[in-house]
Amino acid sequence: MIIRRNRAHQPGVVRKIVRRTRPAVGGNGHRREVVRRSPPVIGEGVVGPHHRAFRAALPGRRFLAAFCGLAIAAALTAGAAWLYRSPYLRVQTIEVEGAQRMSDRSIVTAADLLGRSMLTADLAAAQRAVYRLPLVSSVRVERDWPSTIRIIVEERRPWGTWEQAGVDYLIDREGVVIAVGERLPTGAPAIRSSEPGSRIVGDRVDYQAVDAAAEIYELLPRQLGTTVEEVAFIKGKGVQVTTADGQVALLGDSSSIAYKLAVWAALAAEARQRHIAYTTIDLRYGNRPVLQ
Repeated sequence: MIIRRNRAHQPGVVRKIVRRTRPAVGGNGHRREVVRRSPPVIGEGVVGPHHRAFRAALPGRRFLAAFCGLAIAAALTAGAAWLYRSPYLRVQTIEVEGAQRMSDRSIVTAADLLGRSMLTADLAAAQRAVYRLPLVSSVRVERDWPSTIRIIVEERRPWGTWEQAGVDYLIDREGVVIAVGERLPTGAPAIRSSEPGSRIVGDRVDYQAVDAAAEIYELLPRQLGTTVEEVAFIKGKGVQVTTADGQVALLGDSSSIAYKLAVWAALAAEARQRHIAYTTIDLRYGNRPVLQ
């Protein structure tokens, strides 16, 4: 019930309107605060109905993540398979550089890379196969994307001539036969062998004779003041040298060539002083040279 009372105005009395804040029912009179509470972490504290519903939905999310992972893996596998089979990443061209005596076809056949995948082509195996060719001194194999293989070879270089049974064979410094029926110009090392039979490209002649001839052609002009006419490899005697002035020296095996040449130079100087003429010197026995 609302009762309005009309009272007469009393002079000297000032009326005031006062608003008083009364505590809420059951309150303790303290100031009210707004508190924001974070939802509890799953697995900690009390879990309400909405939290239980969230946890119930987790297996579905895990399944979706696993499905997406499998789909990505399948896509990558399919892409890799397509790249492997793609004709754009197959070896379609092989470029050969440095071959002069060898044919490009022989090198390409040895490498065996045409039609293979650029991704998985075994370049190391191809390099070993090409290196086994008799005229190859060194080889390098490179990829040139997207479909080209480049093979760079260095062939064996002619060093001297090996004459056997009346046939000339071109050899390199290691004694490998490079060509049949060819001879280097005069002045290049030449070795005449008394061995029977014939040679083919890729054969190796006696390496001791080649080593001895290389040392003789280098040292003899400085020590004896003459040039080499011929180096012979005679069965049972070893290495024999004929100079441009007609002197012959028997050196035996290829050991101690520098020492034997030094002994020869000393004996030649003494023979000139004593006016001793000789045509042959036997140096096969080290400190016991024989002049003939």
